[in-house]
Amino acid sequence: MTILVTAALALGLHLLFGWPWTIAAGVVGGLWVGAGGWRVGALGVGLDWAALIVYNYVVAPEPVATMTETVGGILGNMPGAAVVACTLFIGLALGALGGAFGAHVRRALDHQRGAPLPTST
Repeated sequence: MTILVTAALALGLHLLFGWPWTIAAGVVGGLWVGAGGWRVGALGVGLDWAALIVYNYVVAPEPVATMTETVGGILGNMPGAAVVACTLFIGLALGALGGAFGAHVRRALDHQRGAPLPTST
């Protein structure tokens, strides 16, 4: 459930403000779950980016394919599929970083409220 909410928030932020704001959805996911927040952030934001990639290919397959081939050519003859994979990796990385940050903020807030810090396993 948290992954789907994080993905929905990432989608909304992505469409309203642009792709850099998707990291905020990862932060919210990390705050929500605490430990393991990086996973929720990565999967939620990654799901958003994957859905947008699929949407682009469904709505305009030829222009998107041309764009990925062009970008791949600019990046040193990288195949179009690798450009798409790199794009998805960037989304996963942004979500993971946001989720880890949110989880650490939650841990600090819990500690400030007097909850004991969890021990690492």
